[in-house]
Amino acid sequence: MGLGLAAILADCGGETGATTGTPDAGPTFHYAHDDTLRLNHVQVKGTHNSYHVAQPDAIKPLAYTHVPLDQQLRSQGVRQIELDTHYNYVKDSYEVFHLGTLDEGTTCRLFTECLKVVKAWSDENPAHMPIFIQIEPKDDPLEGEAEKLFGRLEGDVLSVFPRERVITPDSVRGKAASVREGLAANGWPTLGEVRGKIVFFVDNSSGFRQYYTHGNKDLDGRLMFIDGELDSPWSGVILANTPDTDAMKIAAALKENLIVRTRADGDNEEPFAGDTAHRDEAIAGGANLVSTDYPVGVKGVPATGPEYVVEIPGGTPARCNPVTAPEECTAKDIEDPQFIK
Repeated sequence: MGLGLAAILADCGGETGATTGTPDAGPTFHYAHDDTLRLNHVQVKGTHNSYHVAQPDAIKPLAYTHVPLDQQLRSQGVRQIELDTHYNYVKDSYEVFHLGTLDEGTTCRLFTECLKVVKAWSDENPAHMPIFIQIEPKDDPLEGEAEKLFGRLEGDVLSVFPRERVITPDSVRGKAASVREGLAANGWPTLGEVRGKIVFFVDNSSGFRQYYTHGNKDLDGRLMFIDGELDSPWSGVILANTPDTDAMKIAAALKENLIVRTRADGDNEEPFAGDTAHRDEAIAGGANLVSTDYPVGVKGVPATGPEYVVEIPGGTPARCNPVTAPEECTAKDIEDPQFIK
């Protein structure tokens, strides 16, 4: 908010930390602990199938609608989104929707269109903590076409975000032999190093993962992380979608500096029942990314039911992770509302 904040802090003998802005305008924001807090020290709210628009006659599991992605980022405190991708062989493009014919409602049909919406908000808010974008490929490539399709998918990303705005597996691995070894040795980058950037990770455990990891070996040269097991050498971000039965997996992953995504609800079961058990377990267990279909309060889901909403307690859009963050961390150290439009 102007260039005076860092200077004022320095003149008053205040804490120093990362001060970031544009070369022409000078510093525009200052976070005191940006050189010590790391990406795995956060807990944020995410949305499941973040593009989704329910059809008028939607069955219960599909009866939820999200506002456009920039509105989620701006007004709902969302910092992790999920995009389901389908490759259109005729148009040679990736599209974003849930299920063909049955459930195609979306706020952004083209993958690049979705990314442009995110980038426009990100460009306006360089002080934001990194945004996590989960990609769920709905079709597995054949071995002979895999590299071509990976090139198209990554090319779509790089047509919107320059590579330096993406936190890649190689940037986390550093000089180590694998992502896991890099995380063990150095941890994730500090928030000061990665503000305004994006983390892409893929939700897939079949053919896409096999080919993308060069035969279950590594992510060398790849743009995105991909879901793996606790002992997978490429693991950086893992999915543990059921916070009660996956509690031990989540705890083990956090100990190993992995980023964990879980779900607070699914298929409208918990929201329709007013059941907050999974939500509360997900938040208390320390999963970094807590995904929901209800990022804002909805009265009566269904009309006679109680209010159901997922909020990160004490920190919107993010808080210090209750398991991994150091004691000195505060929510404003992660993202201060005064710096965000």
